[in-house]
Amino acid sequence: MIWPIAILVGLVVFGSIYWLKPSPRDKRLADLRLDAIKRKLHVRQYTFKPDSAKTGIRDAFTGTNYTLMDPKPKKRDSGELLWRVVGQQGWDSDGLPEGLAWHDQGSEQDAQLLTRLVKELPDDLLLLEVYSNRVTMMPAENKTANAAAYEAFLTEILNSVVHS
Repeated sequence: MIWPIAILVGLVVFGSIYWLKPSPRDKRLADLRLDAIKRKLHVRQYTFKPDSAKTGIRDAFTGTNYTLMDPKPKKRDSGELLWRVVGQQGWDSDGLPEGLAWHDQGSEQDAQLLTRLVKELPDDLLLLEVYSNRVTMMPAENKTANAAAYEAFLTEILNSVVHS
């Protein structure tokens, strides 16, 4: 009678310790985020709540934001929002790739730049915010994601939009 109890206790202890071990997905995301931090990207969790009455975009969503700050900011730059794109269906998707919608309207040149760059991004885009002093993206962090591609994407937008 003591053997079944000893085996059960051993399995409970082993199972609880094994359960704490990170999954392969958790390891992949930790490596991706650490690589992004090493590339001077700011990484943080963020919940975006869209203005559904204005844009028709209904669902709030949470994800990991990757931000590239402008290395040469203008003096007294307030960080004003220039434009924002959301990876959901909305009322205004003029010039944007399939599945993206404007939350805060950008120019036709912004739409052309984004259309070209999204094709090269090895991940799905959930949110892209372009400010006067930084660019922030929220990717889906799929298995094909890599920090070098995120950095190249953000740098291209920063150089094309913010520094123009």
